[in-house]
Amino acid sequence: MLLYLSTDPSHSDLGTDIYDADKNHVGRSPFESNAAMIFVPADNTFHGFEKRPIKGVRVSLIINYVTDEWRAREQLAFPEAPIG
Repeated sequence: MLLYLSTDPSHSDLGTDIYDADKNHVGRSPFESNAAMIFVPADNTFHGFEKRPIKGVRVSLIINYVTDEWRAREQLAFPEAPIG
């Protein structure tokens, strides 16, 4: 889940970009303060951020729900600690 926290009105077009299974750009989530975009990863789902200018600081918080099967342990706050 990506929680958008910026309050700058110029950031309205800074949402997460969504792609189809062929990696074609299909849309962008609205970037509104205190709004969130939830993305469920799969082999045929893709998201990212198309290159565009950012004035100021784009503030957001990434929240991952993980289980002990999470493979990208380097992304965790405490990668050596067991999950559970």
